[in-house]
Amino acid sequence: MYYLTVEEEKSRTQPRHCVWCLCEILGITTYTPRRTVQSQLGAMWMLACVGTVVFVVTSAVAAQETAEESVHVNGRAHDTGQVTTDGEDRSIDPSVNDDDSFADLSLEELMEVQVVVTAGRREQKITTVPYAISVITADDIRASGARSVPDALRLVPGVDVADLSFSNSAVSPRGLHGFVARGVLILVDGRQIFDSLFGGTLWGSWPFQLEDIERIEVIRGPGGVTWGANAVNGVINIITKDPADQTGVTLRLGGGSMGSFKQYFGYGFQDGKLRMRISGEYEASDGFRKGGSLLRSLDDVYKAGRVTLRTEYDIGPNDRLTLAAGSAIVDGAFPPIPLAGIGLRRNSGSQAAYLMGTWSHDIAAEEQVEVTAYVNDFHASPGVPAIDYRYQQLALQLRHTFAPTETHRVTWGIDSRVDLLDATNADPFMLSKDFVSTAIIGLYLQDEWRFAPRWTLDLGGRIDYEFYGGFQPSARAALSYQLTDDSIIYGSVSRAFQMAPAGFRFLDIPLLNGLARATGHRDIDAETLNAYELGFRGKLFDRLETSLSLYWHEFRDMTTISPRLGPPGLMRMDVDNRASASVYGVELYSQYEVTEKLTLLGHYTYQQFDWRGSAPFRETELMSLPQHKFMLGARYSPTEDLHLSSHLYYVDAVEAPNPANPFVRRRVDQYFRLDLNAEYGFANDQASITLGVRNLLDSNHYEGGTIFLNDAEVPRMIFAELRLRIK
Repeated sequence: MYYLTVEEEKSRTQPRHCVWCLCEILGITTYTPRRTVQSQLGAMWMLACVGTVVFVVTSAVAAQETAEESVHVNGRAHDTGQVTTDGEDRSIDPSVNDDDSFADLSLEELMEVQVVVTAGRREQKITTVPYAISVITADDIRASGARSVPDALRLVPGVDVADLSFSNSAVSPRGLHGFVARGVLILVDGRQIFDSLFGGTLWGSWPFQLEDIERIEVIRGPGGVTWGANAVNGVINIITKDPADQTGVTLRLGGGSMGSFKQYFGYGFQDGKLRMRISGEYEASDGFRKGGSLLRSLDDVYKAGRVTLRTEYDIGPNDRLTLAAGSAIVDGAFPPIPLAGIGLRRNSGSQAAYLMGTWSHDIAAEEQVEVTAYVNDFHASPGVPAIDYRYQQLALQLRHTFAPTETHRVTWGIDSRVDLLDATNADPFMLSKDFVSTAIIGLYLQDEWRFAPRWTLDLGGRIDYEFYGGFQPSARAALSYQLTDDSIIYGSVSRAFQMAPAGFRFLDIPLLNGLARATGHRDIDAETLNAYELGFRGKLFDRLETSLSLYWHEFRDMTTISPRLGPPGLMRMDVDNRASASVYGVELYSQYEVTEKLTLLGHYTYQQFDWRGSAPFRETELMSLPQHKFMLGARYSPTEDLHLSSHLYYVDAVEAPNPANPFVRRRVDQYFRLDLNAEYGFANDQASITLGVRNLLDSNHYEGGTIFLNDAEVPRMIFAELRLRIK
């Protein structure tokens, strides 16, 4: 067991990284990583990923000459972005088949077509996708006044969102949300963010800025065939902007209640085939002030610095290389819980970094190959000496899309990821072994078959193998009918699974000064889901957009954290599979353009929950489902420069874990939340001022709870922001 000396503990102002060279370049840290077996493995895997990227680039350059020879066929461009000899642009998007093609659309129609990539890992018109899918655009984020991605996700029907502290939220489509919601998969440009120890996503710890987000695609329901493990309740893909859309200098300065302020600086440029953006952000707040208990007061101070870099390079007419990197350092963010013990305290914080490369090659008009490699490096110390960990994730992915016939569109691929977890900084320990590693590899195949002019059958299958969990299959079948060019009705049946994180299997965390322990099991089974869904999505009367989804989810082998008499200690919180559950409900969304200046929008969700098992639901770290919830919104632009918006949210009462007493759950009352936002643009739209308020109707209210963080009530927050754009 490795322990820090007093001098080392005092000097440990930042966590350790194997991707230290990236942080060194970005000026974030100068710490040299400790050489362990795990860090050596991480270095070798990182070299392998870099080598893969180099190989891919070399192959792309070598393939460029061959590709250029076949660019013009019969006097017209053969691949994306080419121009015919007569100067007319007749480009064909290689990622869509004839029914999805954008080639016959006018420029105005192209601007109105919404394209998504999350459902099939390729570009598709949203009107043809047989999923319950929603898209939050950059304009939606600004109009809502959201201060974070979870805030923006309140705009989507069926997505449960609860703020637990200033920087932590419980988020999950179709319920079962908690601080570590392991049933929803979070992606950033297709790169997975899933904690190797507890699962889920620590929202405030990763480097992505709202200003850099182009859109957020949300799939409600399983996405296991496309994305593999943990895409059970849904998939949330945060897609960042192309640097070409952010050329020049962008500056945002904002502040508000609770000592909150945020500063953003971004610079982007385009030079021929090269496009690049670098952006950074500093955010700080005194946090939510009301909360805590007699056992421990609330400490929710938050400070974070983030920096990201994205580069796009068009190697040739058919090849593109994307490189992205980022790092974030957070001080605070994790209000310590009473269960940690008396007199046990450590400064909380986290550090995250990533490096990602993608090469895309268009073989033909409807055939594309894509290779992606990325490294995630993460360290967290949530203020409890017994919980201090760092992990690396190293992934390599291959995707191939092609059209064997005019009516079939096939996508297949291989995904692989290695997780390396180090818990030696925990005091005295948090795992039954200091280092844990695992790997998962998956092979998938999907076919979109248009067997009649308006009928489509989507079939997909996948098999994943994980070192501890073994083989797990995923499958999906969807039948859809295109009512009109803008409307679709579909039905689907699918299977997905949630694989227990590697560290979860070896948990051994001392609590209450050693009187209690949280323990895991190496042989925890994967949680599985069989899902059934009917849906409609379309545009009616030219001004009304609406969608309706009915679903039934059947879960098996769900895990609980159940109290048992020791040893070890007087009591242990034991993790194991003990239950099944049914979740079913209805999701409705509508948006009506009353005039060019006024738009009304809203959504409603009804959901029911049935828990069955040898352990009650209170022995989970999840919150119960709110039976009813809705949003009513209005967006009004009286002039071209002034934009007003309001969003009223209602969430029904839930039961949530109680950090002060894990044996008795706490009722969280129903609440209304009203957010108002006003934005005024000036200087030819190069500058704007925004004023707003969140949670206007309530000075404070609870939205949820977790056994991992101290209690915090969500306050009313007034904010103002200045945004400058210099091109």
